[in-house]
Amino acid sequence: MLVRVFLLLACLLVSVPSMAQVGHPAKGSWSGNLSADQQRVRLLIDAHNGELSGTVNPGRRGVEMSSVVLEPSTWTLTITADMPEGKLVLNGKLENLGSWTNRKYFGTYTLGNQQGEFSFTIN
Repeated sequence: MLVRVFLLLACLLVSVPSMAQVGHPAKGSWSGNLSADQQRVRLLIDAHNGELSGTVNPGRRGVEMSSVVLEPSTWTLTITADMPEGKLVLNGKLENLGSWTNRKYFGTYTLGNQQGEFSFTIN
């Protein structure tokens, strides 16, 4: 009987850490549209030692984000990048943080002289 209790406790101790969140909620590959012209955009956000960084449209013509700032009390994320079309500023909110596949990032953007709304989903 004592062996069974010990095995049960061992299983519980192993399973508890597996339920913890892994990684930063903003980290990952995001895809979505800028509403004004339905321009498709991909964001690749990384977290290292508590600092966020990333690339807009990663690849040969990817643009490094100049600033990625998260306000944890409101889950507001602001991203800036110097795109060929002008300065891109995404100011929005993260939602569904506990989901691996349905996290959302939405808000308003400015790209050069364009303004509008955006919506991204984690891939």
